[in-house]
Amino acid sequence: EIRLSLVGSEMCIRDRHCMKWMLQALLPLLSLAAHAGELRMLTDNHPPLHFQQGERMVGFGVDVVQALAQRSGDTVNVQLRPMLRALRDAGSDDDTAVFTILRTAERESRYQWVGPLMRTETALYTRNGDSTPVTDLHQTRGQIAVPRKWLVYSYLKQQGLDNLWGVDSPEIMMRLLQVGRVQYVVADTMSVGTFAAEEGLALDQLRYQMPLMHQDAYIAFSPKVDAAQVARWQQALDGMKRDGSLQQLKQRWHIDQATPQVD
Repeated sequence: EIRLSLVGSEMCIRDRHCMKWMLQALLPLLSLAAHAGELRMLTDNHPPLHFQQGERMVGFGVDVVQALAQRSGDTVNVQLRPMLRALRDAGSDDDTAVFTILRTAERESRYQWVGPLMRTETALYTRNGDSTPVTDLHQTRGQIAVPRKWLVYSYLKQQGLDNLWGVDSPEIMMRLLQVGRVQYVVADTMSVGTFAAEEGLALDQLRYQMPLMHQDAYIAFSPKVDAAQVARWQQALDGMKRDGSLQQLKQRWHIDQATPQVD
């Protein structure tokens, strides 16, 4: 029986109509193989959302991505990248996405979006006792440090401020605050404590001054990723919201902590 099957296959190869039938029969298998391809999920160091712990990436965003991949039947490879490079690669490469990022009008057409995963607040901070309360950016007296790669940097530039100091990283920003080179720093309310602690500052040494931005965070897929695959991820996220598993991850990573109030 095996010998006859092989002979039949050889005869089919010589027949163009039979070849066409064989190719049509293989298309679903090729589609399944493509679906089984690994997705590169790029992200930066931004605790508690995503950060390196030993040899692996951990955090709220990493847990969400892994849960969505499991529900969607996909294999993912989470990779640490500088955010600007991650955004560039996710805008052009096959089988690539970046998380977690803010969805803006400028970015809207560059990616395919899954979310929102969470809502973020970015705020202005000083050292406790260093300044009088601020309710308007133009009341600030002294330098405001903020990483240039963050979206809030562009927002602050648009406010016409002449005391903005763009830096390379949140670590440099906090270091400048610690040594008194700047009077203000900018960070989201979830991560500010971690950034401060890395430079030897306790959270209670910082004073929350005023909110700057409230925006939703998403996963952004390359336009080259199959739209049906992106839709599966969105459906999986909607399912996590319905069954409470997304909220459980938020609680695990303290994502829903109350915003501090100005005293």
